[in-house]
Amino acid sequence: MDTQIAYHLLEEQEGRKRNPEEYISFVGLLADQRYCGVSYDEKGKVRDLLRKDPQFWTHRPMTELMIRNAVDDVRFLLCVYHKMIEKLTRASLWHLEVRGSLYCQCFCINDDGFADWPSAPPIPDELTGQGDVPEAEILSVLQVPSGQMGRVIGRRGYFIKSIKESCNADIFIGDDNKGPPNMVFIIGPVKEVRKVEAIVRGRFMTP
Repeated sequence: MDTQIAYHLLEEQEGRKRNPEEYISFVGLLADQRYCGVSYDEKGKVRDLLRKDPQFWTHRPMTELMIRNAVDDVRFLLCVYHKMIEKLTRASLWHLEVRGSLYCQCFCINDDGFADWPSAPPIPDELTGQGDVPEAEILSVLQVPSGQMGRVIGRRGYFIKSIKESCNADIFIGDDNKGPPNMVFIIGPVKEVRKVEAIVRGRFMTP
């Protein structure tokens, strides 16, 4: 389960306006009284070590700090998982499954033209009979011409931020660490995804 997706769904359930730029750390989740309400200061120490040495977790033998941190991650994650699952509605659980599947696909690009990607889970029957039926969500991948990504992002990220604020969709820019470069990944309801596609295409097709 992607706790970041679950967190945003719970925020939406509780009536809070979703901020597309908002990110909550694992330490932040643990400190939240709605989930675990515990302090995890040692995680900050490991994070600092990781910044200084990106190969930190590859070192062997593992130190006591590494072992303790790895065990605590699993132990605390189970606590967060159970708390979140208890709070998520049936519709939110479906959204969690769909978005988790689509997010994973962003990092699984291959030479098959995405043909082997599994379909997103359909809307459950028990939700289609309700008055407020959730919208189907999709993933769209746009290939940006070489040298045009800067126009899509805008100065200091201004343009891409403005799209995120005006459209109800998640937008990711591929780079060496998260998905192939020169690609834009868009996840959300069909109408919103098509809206983002049109805006982005207009940006890099404008002379």
